[in-house]
Amino acid sequence: MILFQFCFLFLISYCLYVFPIQMGLKWGIGMSLSFFVLSMMVVVVAALLFYYFKTKTKLFILKFFASIGLGVCFFASLITFMIFLLTTYIDVDDFNKFISMILLTSICAIYARYQGSIIRLKTITIDSSKLTESKKIVFISDVHIGTRSSDYLELLVKQIQSLNPDYVLIGGDLIDSSATTIEDLSVLTELSMPIYFVTGNHEYYLECSDVILSQLKDVSIHWLDDKEIHLSGFQLIGVNDNQSTESQCRVISRCLDLEQFSIAMVHKPSCFDELDQKPDLMLSGHTHNGQIFPFGLFVRLRFPKIYGLYEDNCSKLYVSSGVGTWGNSMRLGSVNEIVCFQLNSS
Repeated sequence: MILFQFCFLFLISYCLYVFPIQMGLKWGIGMSLSFFVLSMMVVVVAALLFYYFKTKTKLFILKFFASIGLGVCFFASLITFMIFLLTTYIDVDDFNKFISMILLTSICAIYARYQGSIIRLKTITIDSSKLTESKKIVFISDVHIGTRSSDYLELLVKQIQSLNPDYVLIGGDLIDSSATTIEDLSVLTELSMPIYFVTGNHEYYLECSDVILSQLKDVSIHWLDDKEIHLSGFQLIGVNDNQSTESQCRVISRCLDLEQFSIAMVHKPSCFDELDQKPDLMLSGHTHNGQIFPFGLFVRLRFPKIYGLYEDNCSKLYVSSGVGTWGNSMRLGSVNEIVCFQLNSS
């Protein structure tokens, strides 16, 4: 397994970072790098990535290096490969290949960065005879403070406050960096409505994750750790992400009140199809709807219910694309979204 991980790391290092540089130098100035130089470049890149992801360092330069690889270098690698493949059959001189590579990479990166800066509002209305009164609920997931700044969170808070919901639900991956402190989340105290939160996978990647999770109450966040709470008009169940799908199903089954309208928050959407008795509404995230095309094609293999509203008899699952991004602030083929649920009595 360790050997496989290192081989994968070397492959990623070459494909994302070294390959575009190799071909760019060849096409742009006619310079060919030797196998030794290419190998050394791969080793250096792999070492930096390994250090960044394994030590969870707070060094900005390494964070920027990894972010570039997951964004701009991905576009450069994909476009370079496409040009390389197409020009195998079409006669194009090297300089035009180089210009095409730079131009297309720049266009994709700028557009994806722009898309990653926009927050869209999605409104969904649900009618149920179990509801005794109307409620407005805002659901967000995958904020990823760390990749995203506290300024982005401040913008998000202003948009949520303007909607004036009864409750705010956060479906995990609020934080993704060990450099993030509870002070970075303090703007959440400006929200005038109750906030309920469940963990995502990234909360457990943090150094001393238990410390920052225990501090969430200081910024007005109620953490539902495999717990349920009866709110005005409905039941809310919060499921911890750091357990198996089977364990998550047991938590929901244990807490579920079939007499009342029930909402379950689970970071990953995996357990919806495994439940014999489902909540009226399950809210999930995690998938980012692929974030950057074509990753969504691969995410769909693991999570067939990748984005949007799904129904199974009287139960509904909503999988959000998230309101933030991981690794970089880019999106292509997906959107940042705030989801507003209008719950009405029928």
